[in-house]
Amino acid sequence: MRARALRASFALLCAVSVLGSCASGATTTPPPDSPQSTTVSNPYEDGRRNGVEELLQKWADALRTNDVDALEQVVDPAADPEFLQAQVRRANDMSAVPFSDWGYELVDEPEIPVPSAIASPLNAADVWAPSVVLRYGVSGPDAESTRRPVSLVVARRDDEWRIVSDAPVPGTDRTTWRGPWDFGPVIARSVATAGGTSVVLGHPDQSALVDAVVAELPSAVDAVTSFYGDDWPQSALIFTSGSAAEFAASAGDATAESDVAAVTVSDAVRQDRPVTGQRVVFGPGAPARLTDVTTRTVLRHELTHVAARSDTVDGSPMWVLEGFADYSGYRESDIEFARIAPTLSAVVAQGGSPTVLPEDSDFSAGGVRTTLAYESAWSVFAFVAATFGEPSQRRLYMQLADGPKTAAETAGGVASALGIGMDEFVDQWGSWVLEQSR
Repeated sequence: MRARALRASFALLCAVSVLGSCASGATTTPPPDSPQSTTVSNPYEDGRRNGVEELLQKWADALRTNDVDALEQVVDPAADPEFLQAQVRRANDMSAVPFSDWGYELVDEPEIPVPSAIASPLNAADVWAPSVVLRYGVSGPDAESTRRPVSLVVARRDDEWRIVSDAPVPGTDRTTWRGPWDFGPVIARSVATAGGTSVVLGHPDQSALVDAVVAELPSAVDAVTSFYGDDWPQSALIFTSGSAAEFAASAGDATAESDVAAVTVSDAVRQDRPVTGQRVVFGPGAPARLTDVTTRTVLRHELTHVAARSDTVDGSPMWVLEGFADYSGYRESDIEFARIAPTLSAVVAQGGSPTVLPEDSDFSAGGVRTTLAYESAWSVFAFVAATFGEPSQRRLYMQLADGPKTAAETAGGVASALGIGMDEFVDQWGSWVLEQSR
């Protein structure tokens, strides 16, 4: 699901980003009657693992309790002084967030060598770069914790392990995820919504946007529930980014467009568990770009992605994902067609009714092509609701949002949901758009 960017017109532009879930490693035990069921323990590796797990617990406790003395004890004396200062700032900025969980876990992955340029100057008994994930949850919106990668280097001195760095290890693909608390002081606002407590996190210089989102959240949740149904958490965790770097970290996409207003992200969906890691992330340009009306529209659009996430498979046609969420965002707004889709209206006025649905590539092409793709996607679902009714519109979404589609599969989904062929569907939609543009 792609998030939305606001153009100078009333149209919204989206960007999809899904963060892959990091799961802690598990050991598979052979059946009892298997000749390979005997596990050989390595005392050195066991001691190493136990020592680092104890270190990770101390680190998590020190950050969670904002204990500067404890942080000084877990950071290696040979570490860059800035690393310790960053941990102190992090602990202080975390203190405003209502965490339900915060911890670190070792993950069973192939060991990577620590470059000698890092290890040698430490002059330690042992230096290790374990694979680690951060496990955290926020009280209210997070029924279950999410996990994010951590690149760590630790050193052992006198049988005690300490942290040297959480910077990426050169020559590897390991990175450390950064949250809002890594980008400066945090303000946190909790607000009651239909499913419980929602939380908005931002920074002091974004307080106006934070307050605007908090004010809109209860009604936005209700509006999405009215449209989609109540089979979703009906609460949300919102981040408002203060910089492009923070937006890229939270959105999981370093190439996200600078004019994106908001993005919805989540962990990978698994059928055997609730969706975790769902966040709506506002971009750094949102405070200057969004009005009261567009804040409401963008928020409802993004919450529709949150509501539909468990019913949505990555790779589904973009016109389906974005058109459906956009319809929800504008639903019952009484905003006229030409203000929602000014580019589409202008194109139709010059060239006649549209004859093809947008391609996935159109949504990332940039410029007028992308704006037209989003406006067209919205118009498809507005047409379906006006002509066939919202129940049929929902059936169309469920038919087509369950994964990638060939042309034949798309046509089959349209026929199943609406009872008409693909050519007739496109013709009716084009005629409806032409009429609305007039």
